[in-house]
Amino acid sequence: METGGPNGAASTGGQASPMKILRMTFFWRKEEHTLFHGWPGEGLCSYVLALVAVFFASVAVGALGWSTRFDEWAVPWLALTVLHASWVGLAYLVVLALVSLNVGVFIVALAGHAFGFLVFYSGLIRD
Repeated sequence: METGGPNGAASTGGQASPMKILRMTFFWRKEEHTLFHGWPGEGLCSYVLALVAVFFASVAVGALGWSTRFDEWAVPWLALTVLHASWVGLAYLVVLALVSLNVGVFIVALAGHAFGFLVFYSGLIRD
């Protein structure tokens, strides 16, 4: 006989049912699905590969954001539209990686944005 458990959930007589636990805090673990199920895989090398990909994606967000300033130049409107769509799409991809709540992903995304700002916005690249 099933009885009501906590929060109105059905109980199976004291046996734990297999449920996926949703994390709401940051954590650090190399076995993580960063963007979609099965990626980057298991092991340290796969985790480092995912961190490198998130870092370069974050740097690319800064580069694409900087390149949208080309409207002052004679760049066709279609090229500007493609650059802007790429910039926003890549920024959303970095946000999706951050939703994994992995501290390592957060650190490299922040470092990538900082590096992108340093290179593209701080004056290291002159117009």
